[in-house]
Amino acid sequence: MFSRLLNSNIGYLVYTIFVLAIGAGSLVVFYFMVTGFNIGVYSENTLVGSVYVGGLTESEAEEKVRDSVNRWLDDEDITFEAGYQGYYYTFDRDLITFDIGASMDDARDGRANDLYVSYSPTALDTIDMEITQMDFMEGRRDLFDLDALIDDVLEDASMLTEWSRHEFSDYFVNEEEVITTLQDVTMPVVHSVNAEDLIEKIEGDFENGRVTLSPGESFSVLDNFGPHYTSSELDMVGSIMQDLLVPTCIQIQERHYNPQIDFTRYSIDNYPYFGRNVRVNRRVDYDFVVENDCSMNYEVRFSAQDENTLRAQFIGAPYLDDVVVTKEQIPVPEDGMIVIVTREIYNIYGEKIDDFVVVFEYYPPVD
Repeated sequence: MFSRLLNSNIGYLVYTIFVLAIGAGSLVVFYFMVTGFNIGVYSENTLVGSVYVGGLTESEAEEKVRDSVNRWLDDEDITFEAGYQGYYYTFDRDLITFDIGASMDDARDGRANDLYVSYSPTALDTIDMEITQMDFMEGRRDLFDLDALIDDVLEDASMLTEWSRHEFSDYFVNEEEVITTLQDVTMPVVHSVNAEDLIEKIEGDFENGRVTLSPGESFSVLDNFGPHYTSSELDMVGSIMQDLLVPTCIQIQERHYNPQIDFTRYSIDNYPYFGRNVRVNRRVDYDFVVENDCSMNYEVRFSAQDENTLRAQFIGAPYLDDVVVTKEQIPVPEDGMIVIVTREIYNIYGEKIDDFVVVFEYYPPVD
């Protein structure tokens, strides 16, 4: 009877299911032997915030996250601040609320999960009041989207970041209301340069003739103005940039000048380059290099007033610090001249924080 059942279709199906069940059971036993019966353990690539919890049980993972948060809060070397033009407000990290329980409840295996952080309404009021009372923020609080800034600060906190610094200038509510022309200069071009032709080249390389000076970065005339510019055109670019930037917080890193006056064209009284004489020459590697250490973007916009006059404008947010420039011309017998341009910078408290000669030019006497 059993042999008849085995030889029937039903018997064959039952037998096949029986064999498959034994095989599946063996695979299950083998899986748990290999994995060590890791039931309730997070798999690899599981994170809560920046805390790796792969290979841990739920209770072990929560304990590790709590320990990481406590160490982060107790670490006095961690920086959390936001500032404007070099003046900074420091966030009290103890005001941040970490919801570790909810973070662990919502954590999903094998993925990067959020560590939930927030500010209480009372904490937000405290931060808003403290920022508003900062000296550098006087009359400027409404210029910035503080809610967006707070969101980014909390995002950094959720990753237990060790260094968080944000610039208020990245959170202007309406940037067009803040950005303005801070300096505007014109300069006659030399006989070998046509101002309108030069501007046509510049606008071909830079949109609307605007050159961006990024914070913390150097700007080189040779690196940014290509070989299709003549040496005389590069001299004009460097000269008008120097004249434009001396009364600003932009630092001049490299500068060369021509100490000889062409007396067939100019006299000592009408030489137009005193104090703004710059020589840029690719063959001898004479460059004009500036650095923006103002912690925010500024622009130089070039244009032509006419074919004989070059114009440059310095565009950005008004400074907090005061910049005072003095220019001294010291005659040397027989039509020589010394030119000294000094720049002094005073902070918002009226303290002098910088005082140096930004330009020195010596024109020897005529032989």
